[in-house]
Amino acid sequence: MCDTFALPAQYSKDGICYFAKNSDRSPNEPHLLIHVPEKRHAAGSLVNCSYISIPQAEYTREMILFMPSWIWGAEMGINDKRVVIGNEAVFTRAKRGPPALLGMDLLRLALERSDTAADAVQTMIQLLETHGQGGNCGFDKNFYYDNSFLIADPKEVYIMETAGKNYAVVSAKDKCAISNRLTIQTEHSARSGIKENENFSKRFTEPVFSHFARARERRNCVLEKISPDIDMIGQFDILRSHAPGIDGKEFTRGSVNSVCMHAGGLIGDHTTGSMTAVLRQDKPVTLWCTGASTPCISAFKPVFWGYKGTPVFSDPTRSKEYWLQREQLHRAVIAGLVDVAALRKRIKNLELSWLSEEQELLDKKVPEMSKLHALSRKASMQEQALVDEFSVPVWKNIKGSGSYTKYWRKKNTVLGLQ
Repeated sequence: MCDTFALPAQYSKDGICYFAKNSDRSPNEPHLLIHVPEKRHAAGSLVNCSYISIPQAEYTREMILFMPSWIWGAEMGINDKRVVIGNEAVFTRAKRGPPALLGMDLLRLALERSDTAADAVQTMIQLLETHGQGGNCGFDKNFYYDNSFLIADPKEVYIMETAGKNYAVVSAKDKCAISNRLTIQTEHSARSGIKENENFSKRFTEPVFSHFARARERRNCVLEKISPDIDMIGQFDILRSHAPGIDGKEFTRGSVNSVCMHAGGLIGDHTTGSMTAVLRQDKPVTLWCTGASTPCISAFKPVFWGYKGTPVFSDPTRSKEYWLQREQLHRAVIAGLVDVAALRKRIKNLELSWLSEEQELLDKKVPEMSKLHALSRKASMQEQALVDEFSVPVWKNIKGSGSYTKYWRKKNTVLGLQ
C-alpha cells in the first residue's frame, strides 16, 4: 500500500513542481536511502533485476533511491535530470504470469535511462511490453500486484496505470494523487489493451482487494488537503495524516485508511519511508527525507544533490542500521515508553528551522551548494541527537493483550534478529 501526490508546476502558486510519497510495506522491512552513481556499461551486458535479467543500457544515470532492503528496484527515486517517480500497488483482473519485472524494477530502470518524465513513461512502456511485470513483492508474505506510477520533472507530471502488460497514461496539469486502485477512466493519451475512450479503470479493476485496501478514502483525503499555495509543512502534514477518529489512537490500533498507515491486528502494512521533492527548474532540488518509518513521529531532513551523508548512503548495510535505530524508537512509542507529544513538538521546531534556513539560502540568485550541504549536515546531526535522546533500550517491552499487542510483540521478536 502507498500514497503519492504531486502539484504540477502549472497548478502550484509559485510555478514549482512538488512531489511526495509514503511507502507502505511490511513494518519489519527496512527502507533504504541509497545513492547510485552514474555508470558506463559494456556492450551486451545484462542487469540483474529482482527476478530476471535484461539487457543493460550503455549508460545509467546517477540516482537517489528509496528502496526495500531486499529488492533491486525502488519505491521512489530521483535522477540527476530531476526526474522523480513513485509507484503504487494496484489490484487488477490481469492474469498473473511468471516472475518478470516488478513495478519497483520498472521504476528504477526508468530513472536510470531517462532525461525527462515523458522519456520515463516511454521507457516503462517499452520495458513492460518487452518483459512484462510479475513476481512476489512481499517481504515476509506472498503478495502479488500490478502497479501504477506518478512520474514528474520540473515541467511535466504523468500518471501511468498498468494491468499486466496493459496500460493507460494521462498527463496531469491539476493536482493529482494515486493510491492502491486504478483511477484512469476514458481520458488516456496512450493506452494498450483497451480502445480509445474505453474506461481503463472499469475494464481492469479487481473490486474486492481494491475496496479493502481503502485506497479511495486515502486518495480523497490527499486531494482534499492539496491547494495551489500549500507549503512544505502542509505537505508533510498530508503524509502524516490519519483517518478520522484515529488521532490519539494511532499507537493502539491499525489503520489501513490513514495516509500515515499504521499496522497492527489485521492490518499488515505500515508506512516504512517517506519523502517529498521540490523540483525547481533553475535552482537546486530539495529532497525532504525521513529515512525512517512512521512519518507522524519522524523528521523530514533536507537533502541536496551532491551531498554526501545521512540519511542517504552508498552502503546498504549502513542505511539499514540507520533505519533500524529509528524503528526501535517507533517500537518504544508503541510500548508507551516515549512522550510522543514532546517528540513531535521537537521535530516540528527542527523542521521549521531547517525550512527557514533553506528558504534564506535559496532566495539568493545563485545559491551556494556548500552552504546547502552544510544545512543537510546540520539537520542530520540535530535529528540524530534527537533520536538518541528519545531512544530507550527496552523498546521490545510491549505490555497488554489483544490482537494489536500480539501483532507487535511478534514483529519485535523477528526485528530483534536483524
